[in-house]
Amino acid sequence: MIKITLLFCLCTTLMFSQRMSGTLYDTEAPISGAKIMNMTSKSITSTDGTGHFEIYAKLHDTLVFSSLFHHTKQLVITKAHLEESQVVELKKILNELDEVDLKGPISVKEMNEKEETSRVNKQFKTDVEKNPHLYRRPNANSGPIDFMEIGRRVAKLFKRKTPKEEKMVETSLTAAHLDTLFKTDPFFNDTFLVLDLNITKDYKHLFFTYCETKDLSSFLLLPDNKIYLIDTFLEYSKDFRGILEASQK
Repeated sequence: MIKITLLFCLCTTLMFSQRMSGTLYDTEAPISGAKIMNMTSKSITSTDGTGHFEIYAKLHDTLVFSSLFHHTKQLVITKAHLEESQVVELKKILNELDEVDLKGPISVKEMNEKEETSRVNKQFKTDVEKNPHLYRRPNANSGPIDFMEIGRRVAKLFKRKTPKEEKMVETSLTAAHLDTLFKTDPFFNDTFLVLDLNITKDYKHLFFTYCETKDLSSFLLLPDNKIYLIDTFLEYSKDFRGILEASQK
């Protein structure tokens, strides 16, 4: 009975929906492999190698366009969108610095002669303590090479403690590690989970547990390995969805 009801709802949706087509691009080239999701009907598709896409939609549906290296964009369907092929632009994600707003007049501070003299004397004293060899008189009996000074500097080098390099220990990622990652990381979040991995929030923790069984290396969390972690999630999410579909039959 449930299958019949779902089939009826699907047929009803398709009767009122139309196939919308278009091209997704940025300022430089078409975007391939981007995700287009109809948030109203929960259907999803992706662009091909030329940035072309097709998806069923009807008036007032909301489409979400997302790509790994572009800002997400939402589009509410109007009549014009269904009548002709659309061209949709996404903006690239760039490292941008926030603007600094300086307010108030710039005032010139008068110099206090005593304070400035005291500051310079302290700075001079500190420099003498840090670099005594620059202020020490040369040894007149040593000739052109001051062996005593060389001995002092070598002895000073031996007194320095060589800091130990901290080595990162490789461990296996657990479901708890992944849960923390998706709560704190600006990229790996619920939006990435739903739009890019096509996994609903209800199955999020189950997916993390599935990934834990794959014995993933903690080195994947390093910033330089971000692209490898993305590929890993894409691969395992596909396998995970296949398991879910098989279990629901």
